[in-house]
Amino acid sequence: MRIRYFRRRFMGERTSLVITSVLIGLASSLCAVALKSGVHLTTAFANRVLFTSDHTYLVFLIPCIGVLLSVWITRRFLNRDLGRGLPNLLKDVQLHEGNVAPHKMWSQVVTSILTMGTGGSAGLEAPLAITGAAIGSNTARWFGFGKAERILLLASGAAAGVAAIFNAPIAGTVFALEILLVNNAMTLLVPVLIASASATLLSSLINFGQPFVLITDSWSAAALPYYVVLAFLGAVCSVYVIRIYHGIARYFARFKAPYPKAIIGSLALGALIFVFPPLFGEGYDSVRLLLANEAGALATYAPVQLELGVWNIVFLALGLMLLKVVATSLTLGAGGNGGMFGPSLFIGAMLGFVFAHTVNLSGITHLNEVNFTVVGMAAMLSGTIHVPLIAIFLIAEITGGYALFVPLMIVSSLSYLVSKYLHHDSVYGTPPLLAAPHVTTDRHSLGHSDTAG
Repeated sequence: MRIRYFRRRFMGERTSLVITSVLIGLASSLCAVALKSGVHLTTAFANRVLFTSDHTYLVFLIPCIGVLLSVWITRRFLNRDLGRGLPNLLKDVQLHEGNVAPHKMWSQVVTSILTMGTGGSAGLEAPLAITGAAIGSNTARWFGFGKAERILLLASGAAAGVAAIFNAPIAGTVFALEILLVNNAMTLLVPVLIASASATLLSSLINFGQPFVLITDSWSAAALPYYVVLAFLGAVCSVYVIRIYHGIARYFARFKAPYPKAIIGSLALGALIFVFPPLFGEGYDSVRLLLANEAGALATYAPVQLELGVWNIVFLALGLMLLKVVATSLTLGAGGNGGMFGPSLFIGAMLGFVFAHTVNLSGITHLNEVNFTVVGMAAMLSGTIHVPLIAIFLIAEITGGYALFVPLMIVSSLSYLVSKYLHHDSVYGTPPLLAAPHVTTDRHSLGHSDTAG
């Protein structure tokens, strides 16, 4: 009550909203640091056990530990409701007036560390977006803001989470706009921008830098037809990802008991990681190798080396591309926590590399493999999750690939349109709540609505 009185008496609505946005941005950034640090420390320990000793067989068990702990925490402390994935966040916005459960300010971070640090093959972006949204929502409630301000601060927190995890403030802002604030006035952007910028500033000072750092070469107009082909390949691959994800989700939905499901799913995940170690965790290290033109290092830790001549790396990258969605589906289906942004970037990078490298090996022409790797990430993100704007700005921002804006726009748009034509829903489907007549935040054609992490 004292906070509310002070805010209303001495600051006014606009000033207090701006100050609160800064606080939310800083808090979200600290959560991002905690999450990334926790995952990296856990992963480093797991890698020492698995790949620097004679205990590589333990790879089957380590993912099981993380998933089982996540399931136990969910059932023991969260009333069996972890609330993972951005569709649940949309429910909080549209059906619960922007009220997010307080436990999501910590539960998403803890379960993500357990899942991802032990080999879970998913992304950190959705858990952190939900964490930031929970911080924004509950801060608004504590400070006595109304419904409209609460939803705005929720979106600011989600934007801050995405901005902090990627060090990409523009992408964080676009994330909030494309997913959460589609129909609100542009004046609402100010707190979102402030939160994203605050989170990025603090994250850049004490965090680990951007996931991918490079300056791409300018693109050649002669390569435009190949970018168009990549867009269509991205759309087809997106449909493959969506259907595999849904198929495995339906399989795990048959399980009534959570622990057998967790054990079966995580052991299958462990088997995949044993054969294809780059599937361990987010997979961003593998993407960095492609961006550094060191694709051959992908096979460094593979237990089985196949002699395939000059095509060796193509077949390996193709296998990783096709199996990443299986690994992610097993991770999430078993009860682990994570999102789909990271896997989509991984698959897209592999797709772009496989396509460009194959063309180069064929002798038809010479393509810049790094550029196609970058644009491939946008193609998959747009086609799989139906977020073309986020795909364009996020990829440009995290790679420094601003010279590729035109190919990014073309490929993201085409991949989205073709993917949506072939399979209407995104990887997360279309939540039924979006059709509810009383929903004020209209997500009509929610081609970008059915998003999740």
